[in-house]
Amino acid sequence: MDRIKTGILLLVLCLLCLGAVQKRFGFVRSKPLNGVFPVTPKPAFSCSTFMTGEYQDKLRLSIEDSVGFKPDFVRLYNQIDYSLFSIAHASRMVVGKEGYLFADTYIKGYTGVDFVGTHLLDNKVAMVKFLQDYLWRKKGILLLVVFAPGKGFYYPEYIPSRYLKEKKELTNYGYYLQRFKEEGILHIDFNQWLIDMKDTSRYMLYPMNGIHWSSYGAFLCADSLQKYLSVKLDRPVPRMVVDSLEITDIARDDDNDQERTMNLAVRIPHPPMAYPKFRFTYDSIRPKPAALFVGDSFYWYWYYNGIIENTFRNKEFWYYNNEVYPEQFTAPKNVGQLDFVEGILRQDVIVLLQTNGGYGELGYGWVDVAYDYLFPGPTRAKTIQQQMQANPEWMKTLENKANERKITTNYMMRLDAIYMMNQEIKSHPLNRRSLQ
Repeated sequence: MDRIKTGILLLVLCLLCLGAVQKRFGFVRSKPLNGVFPVTPKPAFSCSTFMTGEYQDKLRLSIEDSVGFKPDFVRLYNQIDYSLFSIAHASRMVVGKEGYLFADTYIKGYTGVDFVGTHLLDNKVAMVKFLQDYLWRKKGILLLVVFAPGKGFYYPEYIPSRYLKEKKELTNYGYYLQRFKEEGILHIDFNQWLIDMKDTSRYMLYPMNGIHWSSYGAFLCADSLQKYLSVKLDRPVPRMVVDSLEITDIARDDDNDQERTMNLAVRIPHPPMAYPKFRFTYDSIRPKPAALFVGDSFYWYWYYNGIIENTFRNKEFWYYNNEVYPEQFTAPKNVGQLDFVEGILRQDVIVLLQTNGGYGELGYGWVDVAYDYLFPGPTRAKTIQQQMQANPEWMKTLENKANERKITTNYMMRLDAIYMMNQEIKSHPLNRRSLQ
């Protein structure tokens, strides 16, 4: 019995020393964690920081960050919490029924918890209507709103019941869709299109462990967009031809991006996924159309798989109407540094790619700014800008804010005026937030 106790004690001591030995000699190579995890450097000793406890706190963090086998311990800890308690150690992630993963924003979009109000959305719809008519009739530019799928709408049956108790009648996406149909605004609703194919599609259109449409679903939507543009523009548009379809039980690329951020020890089982292998054909000698995309990360499958490059003659993308790609890959570039109107008028097509109706912010602010530039008459935002220009102190504040954000003062003024206008609309008595 004493030998057993001694053996257990030695085993425990060895385990306690294992991390220190690994840190010192690194005899086992641990796979790094997915994501960004800053390492706290060892602090410099000083009497003042020692007396306040700051030195001890930083030293503790430095030791914890550099302990041997830390990635493996983190994965083990995350795996236990996920397997036993359905807890995901990843930012704003929710583990749904049968292990389906959701971002909490997608659940809010489906339940209408984030609904911004009818009066505010009516104002956005009026702006889009003007912009779409003006750009097409005066400039020959097609402005198209594309609703990307939202996981909450696609998989409501897997949303935890506690969230469904808050479900409202109105959602940003649903209200936009209703008003677009009433106003005759051109749009493509890929959200409903994929839902309609959900029961008949042979392959998953939305992954279990990913935040975006599946590779297969994104391909189908790109093919549909190409056909739509060919008809609306009345000109040839490059098309995709599928050479093969690879079926695998392992979700890859962005089809398991949520799972990767969880840093688990064991891969989550996933239904078979389809990955099309395709090429492009274009029989016309006419230049490809120029296009500007404004939207969120649903764009990236089309970009990284060559669909944007082979369909259009440029690759302009204003990510959340903020960062400018592909320039952002090499150096920071903000929309506020551009000639906004020129960036619009050189296009043949402008696509606003919206998930969950842009969470109420159509074009993620693009619609408001474009309307402010292009609408010829007076607006509330323009009135606020006149008040700003008449106040030197206000303009100085705007100049400082613009310098901090590395954008022009004129653009900063427009953004602040639009923000103030929208706040007034949100607080208006007509801005009904919910019917419940």
